[in-house]
Amino acid sequence: MRTHRSMASNTLVIGVVVLVIIIAAAALLMMGGKEEQPQQTATQTPTEAPKETPTQQTTAQETTQAKKIKIAVVSDIGGRGDLSFNDMAFKGADDAARDFGVEVVELISKSEQDYLPNLRAAAKDPDVKLIIGVGFLLSEALFEVAQEYPDKNFAGIDTYTQALAMDKLGKPLPNMMDIKFEEHKGSALVGALACLVLTQYPEYSHIGAVLGIEIPVLWKFEIGYKWGCNWALDYYKQKFGDLPDHLKGKTTKDIVLWTYTGTFSDITKGYEAAKEMYAKGAIAVYNIAGPLGLGINQAVQEIAQEKGLEMGPPFWIGVDANQDWINPGFVLASMMKRVDKGVYYATKLVVEGKFRDVAQRNNGVLVLGIGTKIDGELAEGIAVSTLQDLDEFIQMGIDAEKRTGKKVLPMPPEEIKAKVKAMRESIPQWIWDAVKELEDKIRNGEVEVPEVTTQEAIEEWRQKLG
Repeated sequence: MRTHRSMASNTLVIGVVVLVIIIAAAALLMMGGKEEQPQQTATQTPTEAPKETPTQQTTAQETTQAKKIKIAVVSDIGGRGDLSFNDMAFKGADDAARDFGVEVVELISKSEQDYLPNLRAAAKDPDVKLIIGVGFLLSEALFEVAQEYPDKNFAGIDTYTQALAMDKLGKPLPNMMDIKFEEHKGSALVGALACLVLTQYPEYSHIGAVLGIEIPVLWKFEIGYKWGCNWALDYYKQKFGDLPDHLKGKTTKDIVLWTYTGTFSDITKGYEAAKEMYAKGAIAVYNIAGPLGLGINQAVQEIAQEKGLEMGPPFWIGVDANQDWINPGFVLASMMKRVDKGVYYATKLVVEGKFRDVAQRNNGVLVLGIGTKIDGELAEGIAVSTLQDLDEFIQMGIDAEKRTGKKVLPMPPEEIKAKVKAMRESIPQWIWDAVKELEDKIRNGEVEVPEVTTQEAIEEWRQKLG
């Protein structure tokens, strides 16, 4: 019996040992199998290339965390530093980053050949949810890339992409939004301001406009400006009985000097065009060519230094941003085309998940202007500069200084504001009131500023207004 018990005991021990070995081996096999499983990758959209590099792979823990939305801004030629059109777009992106927590990707176009590769580079980033092309000249590139990446949202400032879609596809693109502005209305306001100021200075006989490339969006500026001057001449005659002696018998055709330089980047051409206008007696020249305003300003500076002036006239008129700070006392006002608001609103719609719904309801076109609304909410994008909004745009100069390491502001901010205020106060208050009256009439529909966008229309209005 002792022998049998011993054998049984030994058998039991051996069985337990074998069982332990089997369990351990199974555990090792399971661990080894787990280590050999391929890592999970982020979900790919149909238009994205397969993700092959280790840096593009994510762990399971990372995929459970919400990724920050990215927006990409593709500039027009020139990019940062124009202190107007492109810089306004980047300002809108920066404001959206501040308010919505989005990340901004900047792609600078040095030439027109950069448009397509820049747009495609933005669209290939899986985290970019909105790609914004800044400028009329990006329209065709946006049309092409928006079709290549139907899962991405696209917006264009001043673009006609949806018109291309209707012409070539017979329907608008669902992922595209052209953002347009009522430039004709804002230009009418500064045209009226310039002509009313002209009535106060017998030594001046003209106002001027330096334009960039001759494209439909600039026709809106051109005719709006001339129309505003024409309104001002009629207003003055109604208020005072007749035009002052130095303008008697003259019409808008006689008064407004204008030229297309064929460029949005050659500052020297802006200088040369403006210098000629000032030599002919222009009291103010309207910048309708983005960076060329710096050339216009140079022409004014030379006159001011030659004559020892501390304040205009002569003046120039800023565009897109509040450019009054660039040469305080010599910038009469600025026609603010709030490109920044366009970028901001488009981002807001993407963040709120409303982009495509709003695009569909508006046939892919969003218009920002005077009294305009989006889904019942006021969403304006056109205004004449004021002292109240000056601080916001002085900051643009400060930011440019930080970015470039070069001096941009002409003087300390408080001195800038004091000089702008003094210049505005030198203009009779009735003139500012008249411009406000015109704005109110435009807002309530009492007067209608012509919106010229076709060759036939521009020829017709040039016959009327020069």
